[in-house]
Amino acid sequence: MSDQSKIAILTFISGDATPGTPSRYSFNALGKHLNLSKDELDGFLTELNKERFISQYTKKGVDSFTAILNQKGLDAVQDESFI
Repeated sequence: MSDQSKIAILTFISGDATPGTPSRYSFNALGKHLNLSKDELDGFLTELNKERFISQYTKKGVDSFTAILNQKGLDAVQDESFI
């Protein structure tokens, strides 16, 4: 389930993002879209950041975060896999 969740997060982020440019997102909106809690999302986003699919993942306030979608993340969305 975790790889599917990570791909779903990257897909959601890629809808609004320009690779290499920081964008702001809502934990609430993402959580409702994917049916995941804020803590689960934070865990997946932290993993995606460590694995360099996204960069500059930073929580902002209570409900939002910023992240940069890297080319590696965009490639994972297009291939629908981490291979």
